[in-house]
Amino acid sequence: MEKLSFDSVKLGDTLPEITRSVDQEAIWLNAAASLDYNPVHTDPEWCARTSHLGRGSTVAHGMMTMSFMATVLSNWAYPVGGKVKSMESKFINPVPPGYVLTCGGRVIEKHFIGADRNYVTIELYANSHEGLRCAVCRAEVILP
Repeated sequence: MEKLSFDSVKLGDTLPEITRSVDQEAIWLNAAASLDYNPVHTDPEWCARTSHLGRGSTVAHGMMTMSFMATVLSNWAYPVGGKVKSMESKFINPVPPGYVLTCGGRVIEKHFIGADRNYVTIELYANSHEGLRCAVCRAEVILP
């Protein structure tokens, strides 16, 4: 197997997927790490009373979902010295406790700039076990 490099990457290459389970404990831990204690994330009783988003349950932070997609990038690029240059995410569907997200991506562009500046553009996704697209992301990754 060829070592990952800018030259070895082809348009359409897919990145290895990861799977993450979301439960209320993980949401609470993310709230503590991010200092975002909004009740839509942290108060199941409040959410049940207000039926927020028509679900009646808490939802994960968008940045939590984004971090899962970032893991796809880091697992792929960091072992060879790759660096994430940018990430731009869009959150499409809420992620309540009990969801299992599968995240992955594919190479959609290659940009030859010069040594240590060449980068690829990756299109990432986070899909629920129910088949819902929960988030998408466009990222640029510098590869050796």
